[in-house]
Amino acid sequence: MNDRIKFSGHTMGAPKCDIHQAIDLFKAIGYDGVEVRIAANGQIDSEKITDDEARALYAEANGKGMEFSCLTSYYQNYVKLDERDTVIANLKRVVEIAALLHCPMVRSYAGVEPFSQQGTWLCDCWTRTVTGIQEVAAYAAKFGVKICIETHIGSLAMTVREAVRLIEDINMANVGMLLDYAWVELAGVETGADAIYKAARHIFHVHIKDWTLESRIPLKKKSCLMGEGTVRWPEALKALKDIGYTGYVSDEYEKYWYPEDLPEPEIGMKHNLEYVKKHLL
Repeated sequence: MNDRIKFSGHTMGAPKCDIHQAIDLFKAIGYDGVEVRIAANGQIDSEKITDDEARALYAEANGKGMEFSCLTSYYQNYVKLDERDTVIANLKRVVEIAALLHCPMVRSYAGVEPFSQQGTWLCDCWTRTVTGIQEVAAYAAKFGVKICIETHIGSLAMTVREAVRLIEDINMANVGMLLDYAWVELAGVETGADAIYKAARHIFHVHIKDWTLESRIPLKKKSCLMGEGTVRWPEALKALKDIGYTGYVSDEYEKYWYPEDLPEPEIGMKHNLEYVKKHLL
């Protein structure tokens, strides 16, 4: 970990930008680094980028004083046996790219919920996820790369309690938590400072985003700027500061998913950066 909090912009927030434009934009806004959406329609396609291209990209970012904080991939199904080997192989490639970019983290989903896997019991879903992440993490350890499991809806770890259990079952030093507090709060098991304190020793990376919540069931919410929604960010960020977190806080500005809800990143992501700095520094 770094000895201070740093801030990165997530390229989800700048869907009109390619990776080179995103680096320049986030540098201009005032971020320390870039979190990259890794997908066929993301700023980096891990199935197409070459090693030489990744090295050149690192040189470009480094020359501009920018770091890569995390590579956010979308490979997630460790359960379906006809997909599992491909998912693991693709995640290993993301790890290789992270190493070439001098990026310390790769995001992993905590698998998928068992009800979405017809004919699969929870115990099998859990075990296959644990062993799948273990295989990826063992490979990542050879490169000095960490795997951060995100607290996320639709996975086995929307809550801190579930994420901690998964991390402890995996039991590898380079596997920790990507704390996406907004989803944790929505789950309702741990909220506010309680969520941060319970997650504290496992946190590798942090996502911020805000929304106004109209209804939890059925889920109705609308993305908004930090501090303008219903997520209990002042309490959560104070607790994050209190536990002495050092590392990246990344603005997962959801412009890619909800373009009509949010202003352009030059406005919205700048606001969000100023908001979190006010609460954390």
